[in-house]
Amino acid sequence: MKKLALFCVTIVAIFAVSSCEKENLGKFNPKGKISKVYSESDGHYLKEQWLWSDDQLRQVEYYRKNGAVDYTCRYQYENGLLSRIETDDQHTDFEYDGKTLTTIKSYYGDQLMETYSITLVKQKLSHISICKSAKSVAGTGFDVLRLFSPELDNYLSKSEEKREHYDYSTAEIDFTWEKDNVKYMKMKIDRPDSVQNLTVTYVYDENINPKKNFFSLLLDHVLLNDEPQTFFCSANNAVGIYVTDSYDIFSESTSFTYAYDYYKKYPTKVYSTSLDNETFMEKKELLYSYEYLF
Repeated sequence: MKKLALFCVTIVAIFAVSSCEKENLGKFNPKGKISKVYSESDGHYLKEQWLWSDDQLRQVEYYRKNGAVDYTCRYQYENGLLSRIETDDQHTDFEYDGKTLTTIKSYYGDQLMETYSITLVKQKLSHISICKSAKSVAGTGFDVLRLFSPELDNYLSKSEEKREHYDYSTAEIDFTWEKDNVKYMKMKIDRPDSVQNLTVTYVYDENINPKKNFFSLLLDHVLLNDEPQTFFCSANNAVGIYVTDSYDIFSESTSFTYAYDYYKKYPTKVYSTSLDNETFMEKKELLYSYEYLF
């Protein structure tokens, strides 16, 4: 009986460890692997082509509308975990304590641009501290992190607060989870002349987010994917996103719908539905479509 109990405890322990490994940030191995992403909002054209090998994402090619390759991201791994994403002149490095992601660093050439310090609680992302280098704050042509959804981007573009590169020196971001999804993302952003506090609230469906734990070179995708703006380590797809500031002066919302034509719970088409601020009419727009490898 003791041997059986010990055997059962061992099996449970192995299962728990393997379950944690599957959830490790830096390990991206979905059952349905994206092969192609098509842009649909400005005509149908191939936007991304993903190359996989040994169940690992090895390369993503990004295309312009005319069919030319814009740039290529190459993915490197150590001990099964993502260690670097690079292009010809930029790279992002991932550092771990054992199998736990602790730090992300973005470089332009050999110049460190941004450092992301990561805190996990019970294997879930709890906090990110972002610090930009002096050269990054001054501006070097590097496409700096954009922490915001398109709704906030549209707001800034219409206001006096718009800054070409979203200047900030540091940012603190806290995450509140509801089951396997991030429910709230709260951001405190130190800007040259002010401190901005924003809250992003998410509402999800029950289907599979094909980009869960996916990282891209430019870390706007680390916090918010733009295809659509589902939080990058949430299990499901966002159907509603709401952005507000601490003074209730600004608020914006966007909703998404999905088509699931061929792959059961994996989205094949993504639509954005929003309310026009000028006409107050509802707008629905096809944004992206996906192809998968299974």
